[in-house]
Amino acid sequence: MKRKTLRLLRLFIFVTAFSRTVYAQTSKFMSVDEVRPGMKGIARTVFQGTKIDEFEVELLGVLKNFAPKQDMILARLSGGPLSHTGVIAGMSGSPVYVDGKLLGAVAFSFPFATEPIAGIQPIQQMLSLLDQKGSLGTPPQRASSGGFPAESPTAFVYSQFRKLEAGTPLYQLMLPQSLLASSPFGTAASPASMTRIQTPLFVSGASEAALQQFAPLFSAFGFAPVQGGGSGSAAASAAGPANIEPGSSINVELIRGDISWSANGTVTYVDGNKIYAFGHPNLTAGPTDVPMSAGYVISLLPNLQNSFKLAVPLNVVGAFQQDRSTGIAGTLGATSKMIPVSVSVKSSLNTTNRYNFEVASDRFLTAPLLNFIVFNAITASERALGEMTLYVSGQIHLKNQEPVNIGNVFSSDMNGPAMASIAAVSPLQYLLMSGYDGVQIDNIELEITAMDRKTNAQLERVSINKAEVAPGETVTLTASMRATTGESVIEQYPVQIPAGLPAGPIQLVVGDGTTVTGIDIRRGPAGVPTGLKQVISELNKLRKNDRLYIKVVSFQPGVVISGEEFPSLPPSMAAVINTDRSSSRSVSGMANSTIREYELPQSKYVIQGQRSLNLTIKPAG
Repeated sequence: MKRKTLRLLRLFIFVTAFSRTVYAQTSKFMSVDEVRPGMKGIARTVFQGTKIDEFEVELLGVLKNFAPKQDMILARLSGGPLSHTGVIAGMSGSPVYVDGKLLGAVAFSFPFATEPIAGIQPIQQMLSLLDQKGSLGTPPQRASSGGFPAESPTAFVYSQFRKLEAGTPLYQLMLPQSLLASSPFGTAASPASMTRIQTPLFVSGASEAALQQFAPLFSAFGFAPVQGGGSGSAAASAAGPANIEPGSSINVELIRGDISWSANGTVTYVDGNKIYAFGHPNLTAGPTDVPMSAGYVISLLPNLQNSFKLAVPLNVVGAFQQDRSTGIAGTLGATSKMIPVSVSVKSSLNTTNRYNFEVASDRFLTAPLLNFIVFNAITASERALGEMTLYVSGQIHLKNQEPVNIGNVFSSDMNGPAMASIAAVSPLQYLLMSGYDGVQIDNIELEITAMDRKTNAQLERVSINKAEVAPGETVTLTASMRATTGESVIEQYPVQIPAGLPAGPIQLVVGDGTTVTGIDIRRGPAGVPTGLKQVISELNKLRKNDRLYIKVVSFQPGVVISGEEFPSLPPSMAAVINTDRSSSRSVSGMANSTIREYELPQSKYVIQGQRSLNLTIKPAG
């Protein structure tokens, strides 16, 4: 009996070992555990046009736990142009085969290396993160962030302007610091540190000023921007490849149209209609939805610091739906939802240029992409510095919601294009990043008018024609301003005192839109909107810089409830709200309250300053 059991056990061990051997011989993938130093293989990529070429690979070893729970295979590349180019940006994703089995994707390199030593992302690590059930074939659904933002739309937009004026770079205002800090390219890479191969980003239709302004953004995400003409200029007669296969050049399109942003890499693996590429992230966006295009390599550009492919997008072949730490993945034949954008720029020379684009629809990416578009459209026809006045207007059209209106004007001799682009984009940024349900953007329309001179005026004094007024009475407000030319400007406006006011003192606060908004914010935090409709309503009430605002202020306490101010509370309610017995995120008490606010007619000046004066309300009767 014991002998029979022993024979069965030996037979089981033999069958198991044989099965593993057969599996290893028939599997189309090679595991990291099978890697031995000195093994030789071949890899595939495109060096010119759409033709897939082969080059040689010698495995040097395995770097265990290169990343948390992830290994990296070290290899020496040779053949083709690699002896004088080194590892090429755009090779990311090049599939590596050993004994006919797919080992992984060329994805990492050493900065400033004199030999083409590369890191290979194991194929199992790509598939384990990218090939999740339900992750491909279906565009990602936008979900609520699970909570409300920390500040109101007004406070957010005001904060963006203040940060820009304080010197915060434009690109930093568009992305969360956590997203920027997680980039391996945020600081200078050590020559001894292996980093992911930079991704060549083909940029067409861009001004030099825009490329310089956003250079840190490109660097933070590992992009090597390559400026060129439209995709059709160099490859107009080139048809896309008949089939997308391992080694094919592939592009991720982030902006299409009169400006193009297209990131280039290589296809690693094709499984039916599923495409796996890059071997490292594009933007680490997680679930995404961007067009997948066949790529055409115009030329290789050897460089001492970083050689790269000059590759343009051809026909759209599908959509990428996953962007993870070990690669990107998508579906052939799928379509992606891009946001149509139209921008009209009337220059100081009285010429009008119209631009049409499509931008990727993404919670984090859409705002910086649109920011680049607006800044680029301005600097393409106007200077980036010097005296300038810029008028910005437009609408963000939302599905099943009222549109968000955009309108403001800026006059300066320093950062006019940056201020104008923030005015156009910050409402969109709040909508997308705040996490409210129902934000689906149909299209965006913008109009920009430029003047090559400043139109500032400083508010010096305000006065009214009487000091005591009756409730409901109309008084005349006189505003004295000083223009940058030195001339004195006098403007008069009729102002109605609200009816029903009790006898006693009130205050009129008169100022430009930015200053009055700052006064409100310093008085205390406004409540955060509880839904998308309220967000849209508040964004549509953002104050402008080319007119004065009058706040009729009572010295009685008030309260802000869910972003809306209620004046002159009964003393008993005010006492409860302003003590420890009351605590609410959407309710805050005010020492005084705004009874009414008036927006005065548009001025031909960009007004700066604030003044206040006191009035007495006469007893009724």
